[in-house]
Parts: sequence; C-alpha cells; structure tokens
Amino acid sequence: MARRTYPLNALRAFEAAARHLSYVKAADELFVTPAALSHQVKRLEAYLGVPLFRRLPRGLLLTDAGQQLLPELRDVFLRLDVVVDRVRDSDRRGALTISVAPVFATKWLLPRLDRFDEQHPDIDLRISSSLNIVDFARDAFDAAVRLGGGEYPGLKADKLFDETVTPMCSPRLLEGGKPQGAPSILQRLVLLHDDSMSFDSSAPTWESWLQAAGAADVDASRGPRFGQPDHALQAAIDGAGVVLGWRTLANKDIAAGRLVTLSDLSLPLGSAFYLVYPTPFAERRKIRIFRSWLSNELVS
Repeated sequence: MARRTYPLNALRAFEAAARHLSYVKAADELFVTPAALSHQVKRLEAYLGVPLFRRLPRGLLLTDAGQQLLPELRDVFLRLDVVVDRVRDSDRRGALTISVAPVFATKWLLPRLDRFDEQHPDIDLRISSSLNIVDFARDAFDAAVRLGGGEYPGLKADKLFDETVTPMCSPRLLEGGKPQGAPSILQRLVLLHDDSMSFDSSAPTWESWLQAAGAADVDASRGPRFGQPDHALQAAIDGAGVVLGWRTLANKDIAAGRLVTLSDLSLPLGSAFYLVYPTPFAERRKIRIFRSWLSNELVS
C-alpha cells in the first residue's frame, strides 16, 4: 500500500507560526521570508481544506483546526528529532543541556557535579540556571528541573523529592552553638522571610509555622525578606537571623555545621522537584544516564 505524501515544508511552516503566533518570528527561525512562510501556510490550508489561522491586525490566532493540529504536529517533530539524533549517534556522547531552578542548582546540583563528571566523562553537562519556563519545541534543552505539582502537559515528569521547611540558623547565634528550644528562642532572633513561594497561598510561612508550633507570642511580621530560598539560606549561614529553611536543600549545610535546626516541627512546602522532558526524549541515552544518576544521588 503506497504511503500518502505530505507537504512537509508547509507543515514545518505552520508549526513554527503556530508556536510563535507570528509569521515574522517563525520566518526568522526557519530562515525564510514572511511572505514565503505565509505562502506555505496557505498551501497547507488548501491541502487540508480548512483555515488554520485567523489573521488579526496585530498577530495570529489559531482556529479550532489549528489548535487540534499543533500539539500532534509538535509531537511528530519531536519524535523525528529523536530518530535523527539516534541516526547521527549524537546521543552517545556530547552535550546534555539542562535548565535548572536556581535554588536547586546552587544548593543541590552544583556541589555534586564533580561526581557526575567522574562517572560520565563522555557527557558534557551544561547547566542553565533560570526561572524561565522551558519550551522544548523552541529552546535547545534536553531536560529541566522544576519545582511544582508535577502537572506538565506533554512532558514526562519524574519526581525527585518533596521539600519541607523548618527553622534553622547559624550555630554562632546560639549559646554554646546548640539549639535551646524553639519556638521560645525565636523571640530574640531576627526572622528571615523567604518570599519565593508567595504565589502559592498554601505554602508555609513564618505565620503558619508559628501557629502550628503554638507560638502566638512571636511577632511573625518582623525581619528582612528574600525573593529566593538560597538567598535566605545564605543570610542564615552568615548569621543574619533564623530562616524557615528548605530542609532537603540545606542538608549539606546542616551536615557541615554551617546551619542547625531549631525544631523537629517541619511543614510540607506543597511542591516537589521534578525532572521534566518531552516524552519522546525518555529513551535518549543521555537522559537515561542523568535520570539514573539523580536517583542514585538522592539515596546516597
């Protein structure tokens, strides 16, 4: 049975235009003129017999047919990328590019990178530390580590670990360097506030932790505020006060004596760290190696 032929250039033109919702940006990506790209899209619309875009004065809007076609077509191109990579054998060695949340990079990943290099010298691990959400169809990343609830449409998400928070500070702030009982000790210490999860109303704060600890006499509103959890942890290490720190990410600092916990009471952060990547990437050798290495590091 003869296989049907498809207008591949037109399909590629549509996918790029639908992703950017702009002929100009899509044309720049594909190194063609906007007029040529528009011609390809019209060719595809004629082939399918349905309009794919609504042309607006300041951009494009996908029709129902366009919305139906885009995710399936994007998946096809991602799968094609996987096959091409395998043919070129580029998955056997070379670069593995990962986008990582900054706090995960500084407090967990970077201190362990020497072990990855020793175990896998043929893989050049490239780390981009950013809060920006990765678009795998547009950005040149193999995988990302993100903090969230695990719902990432179109992506495979492997949970790495949950996170909890508990009060911690430098032992220099304590008499004899040992905890003397929270929450009473918090009355005399500066409270450091990590506002990085302020977008999530269910995330624990000093107010909710003190309420859970039954410490109504501690003023939870005082103290400096930080936009990143690693900045707040570093301030605590430097002796600026006590932070409601992320317990797993602070493990090395606690083990090294740079921080001490002040209570056994921990509250769940409500989010977890995940390794995410397009589902077709799951069998890439470099992804499998990195995923396995992360798992081993988490239990070691």
